[in-house]
Amino acid sequence: MKRDDMEDKIGRYDFVTESYLVDFQGMIPIPMLGNYLLHAATEHAEARGFGYRAMTANGLAWVLSRIDMEIIDCPRMSQRIAIETWVEDVNRLFTTRCFTVLDADGKPVAHARSVWAAIDLVTRRPTDLLGRGDLIAYIDKEKECPVAKGGKVLPAEDVPGIPYRVKYSDIDVNRHLNSIKYMEHLLDLFDIEKFKSQRITRFEIVYMAEGKYGTDLSLHLKEVEGKTKYLASICDESGSAICRAAITWV
Repeated sequence: MKRDDMEDKIGRYDFVTESYLVDFQGMIPIPMLGNYLLHAATEHAEARGFGYRAMTANGLAWVLSRIDMEIIDCPRMSQRIAIETWVEDVNRLFTTRCFTVLDADGKPVAHARSVWAAIDLVTRRPTDLLGRGDLIAYIDKEKECPVAKGGKVLPAEDVPGIPYRVKYSDIDVNRHLNSIKYMEHLLDLFDIEKFKSQRITRFEIVYMAEGKYGTDLSLHLKEVEGKTKYLASICDESGSAICRAAITWV
């Protein structure tokens, strides 16, 4: 269920964390939280004239370039949550969208900052966003996003990787590796005992290239700060990273 007013810069959308969406501990995993955020972003953009339908009609598509999530208290099964989302900024090649996840009492349980580009569906090249008055009209610089802007995510591909081939269930409507699947495959590199004893407080992922159906990839994980900070990469057949992530645990 959603609540939205297309005249508002900030959209608000309600969800219930159903049992089939949680992990073995009854908590919403990072990829599912990412799904909620992307759903809210899609609804917000569609209602304001720069969503999927409007973009594809002009031969364009939104591509997620980066998302940084900070989790205060992971939502649990059968919990009502609301997600607020808004456009924070727009420049020539990228737009920044922020999110706040609220519990049933209106208390923030997570925040996120995401960066998007609009690509031409034929050339696959980024397009100029400064000409999109429909997008710029909804910039809200007043609402605070407490997520620190992410810096460079260092490589993990200098450690041995695990092979993986992109399959049918991995690809989205743009026919490349779904942005949430990147998250799932990287988190699968951790043993289940890790999830029993610790929880993720910050998840940063940078998307660098498309993973296409049938391609052979390698998944890499590197511990950098004890048992609390890890780097992860997905690489293509040439060994070049198509995404990098930094994952912080407590």
